[in-house]
Amino acid sequence: MLKKLTDHLFCQPRMGRRIPVLVLSVILMGMCIAFFEKTRVGTDPCTVFNLSITQNVLHWQQLGPWQLIFNTVLLIVILLLKEGRCIGLGSLANMVLVGYSRDFFKPIVEWLLPGKMTSLLARGAVFVPAMALFLVAVAFYMVVDLGTAPYDAMSQIIARRAKIPFAAVRISYDIAVTVIGFLLGGQVGVFTVLSCFFLGPVISAIAAKFRPWFS
Repeated sequence: MLKKLTDHLFCQPRMGRRIPVLVLSVILMGMCIAFFEKTRVGTDPCTVFNLSITQNVLHWQQLGPWQLIFNTVLLIVILLLKEGRCIGLGSLANMVLVGYSRDFFKPIVEWLLPGKMTSLLARGAVFVPAMALFLVAVAFYMVVDLGTAPYDAMSQIIARRAKIPFAAVRISYDIAVTVIGFLLGGQVGVFTVLSCFFLGPVISAIAAKFRPWFS
């Protein structure tokens, strides 16, 4: 089992392409989150939850440390459940780089776009390209196939063990996390709703287009 997992993570074709794309993808995901926050359109459900804990419970300015702690707890649960087959370099990259990338880019975004964005047109002009870039980044993160983020892995494990369709589990899972984040004062917006219900199929379709690049 260990050899099979190691081969899957380190002996896949085009590793020289997969690893740089993996790192760039998670960094871009963190950057896009900083733009989503600026335009006040909400973020993905996991980030809504983590930002609500970070800002309103812990009163920290940085997302990275808490996101790493949260994902580490989920990772431990996954390993205790003996479901480590879905964990790999991509899991670790997501755990570390998404939150800290958001922290790095947030002051840069504030410098580029000072003050509050009140114009709907201006917010849309920032949100639409940020969302497009986020979708592509997540699609490439999926395509490199180097492991799943602990947050995402949990929904897969629940669906498999409970024998419930994955789509139903994932939507319920994201809604539950979003509600908790909202109750804790997190910012929920249009992007959060899109993430819960519609972005999964779009990301999968984009990923299908690029999968041959890594075969």
